[in-house]
Amino acid sequence: MIRIAIATLGCKVNQAESAALLAQFADSQVVDWAEEADIYIINTCTVTNRTDYKSRYLIRQALEKKKANPFARVVVTGCFAQRSRDEILALGAVDYVVDNQQKLEIASILAGSPYSFMDIMQAASFAYRPYTQMYERTRAFMKVQDGCDFYCSYCAVPYGRGHSRSASLNQVLRQARLLVESGYKEIVLGGVNLGLYRDGGNGLAEVARELAKLEGLQLLRLSSLEPQLISDQLISQLSAIPKLCPHFHIPLQSGSDSVLKRMGRRYDTRLVEQLCAKLATAFPFVALGLDVITGFPGETGEEHRQTIGFLQSLPLAYLHVFSYSKRKGTPAEKMPNQVLRELKNKRSGELHALSGQLSQVYRNTLAQNKVLLRGIVESSEAGFGEFVSDHYLRYRVAGAYQVGELVEITASPE
Repeated sequence: MIRIAIATLGCKVNQAESAALLAQFADSQVVDWAEEADIYIINTCTVTNRTDYKSRYLIRQALEKKKANPFARVVVTGCFAQRSRDEILALGAVDYVVDNQQKLEIASILAGSPYSFMDIMQAASFAYRPYTQMYERTRAFMKVQDGCDFYCSYCAVPYGRGHSRSASLNQVLRQARLLVESGYKEIVLGGVNLGLYRDGGNGLAEVARELAKLEGLQLLRLSSLEPQLISDQLISQLSAIPKLCPHFHIPLQSGSDSVLKRMGRRYDTRLVEQLCAKLATAFPFVALGLDVITGFPGETGEEHRQTIGFLQSLPLAYLHVFSYSKRKGTPAEKMPNQVLRELKNKRSGELHALSGQLSQVYRNTLAQNKVLLRGIVESSEAGFGEFVSDHYLRYRVAGAYQVGELVEITASPE
């Protein structure tokens, strides 16, 4: 039996693709990365310098193992591979660097199918391969959209993922049925720019509505959505779906309009403020989370303070904080007044502290109002079960729970 070790970095899209990739290997055994394997696959990310570093580190680990077993094969794919193929090949005896569009064909490529590296900008169709298992996951991630056409000034992702393209609604439903039949009770819909999903006249609302009809599916969660793509109509349609988690993650990136303009974002803070108010009305006690990038080139102390003040004015549950990282080939790479690392770290610390405060206030609000929480048990031991709720708070509760079981509790302060 062929032993496969896979390391996956980055987003939920990569997680879903790794599951679909592994499903193509018949009669194989997935082993831990630290174990000996016949095939090492690194599904990389390039969203920051840190993920580039992690990608190179994992590749070097696999190459060291190949020295001990020359018959082992090393395959690198993902966004770092798409953007830095020559750099990867220079690291050593990598057998294949596979582009993002053809990553689900790795099993066939290793079996001898003809292969040539593809310019991702030439990808015109959504790559689809069915799968039934998410390895070491109790929630199922499902990619329904790929690529992005927005080209924000700081972001390398469009250059690693290509133009926007979507799965057909039939493909989405087929994949969801396979996961539900395998016992998954929660599906997380993902995409590189999920709000751009389109299959003819069907958009994200139609996908959610059809998935909610699946018997056995208990929870449906949306991953990150660009704020300008969340229309009043979409909010109204989604609010009518009881299985939809009242959780919205929005990549704000900055609370300063001048920074947003330099970033090339397609909205201003007023739109986001209005959007948060609409979501809070449509989804009582909604979990609103925002991505924030600190230290963008030219960010002044005043712009940072504007961001802090804006975030404090919103009904938020948490923040995901990132320090700006130069990405080669992006406009922001060459912008003047790059912010010093020490200052980025200071501002990042302030935003992390604010996130902690927001999370505690939100948790207390849910407890005070005795909000019903639902979630899928991720671990169960010593008379306790742990789960991430539909409101995106993690809870550990006493009881004889089974992993994968749907649990409902009333919110508590801890």
